[in-house]
Amino acid sequence: MQSSINRHGLPPDPDELIAEGDPPFADTAEQTACEKADESLNALQHEVRLLNARIGVLREDAEAALKAKATSVDASAHVQLGDYPWLKLAAAIGATFVAARLVRRLPLGVLLAGFAGHIHEVRRQ
Repeated sequence: MQSSINRHGLPPDPDELIAEGDPPFADTAEQTACEKADESLNALQHEVRLLNARIGVLREDAEAALKAKATSVDASAHVQLGDYPWLKLAAAIGATFVAARLVRRLPLGVLLAGFAGHIHEVRRQ
């Protein structure tokens, strides 16, 4: 801190004190620090509100995209499989399950004999 009298024997100029970093009044420095803290807090709160708004917009966009995709998949299924596409898919899955059970019950020798005969016919041609 600078002394109360400068080298010329005069009281210091307040601008010199401020330039050196010593505030002319201690209360002023506390108010400025409090004001800076309040401004910083307000800026952070504003940023948080903006981020919350952006997150809300992203959520709405994601929901809209999922709904559009679900509608597109449903329409595609109807185009490919006609009416009741999910019922037809369930029937195909059930038929595959039954066919797999039947194949498992067949003896392995019968399957290999059938494949061997098929491979022999293919080689002849």
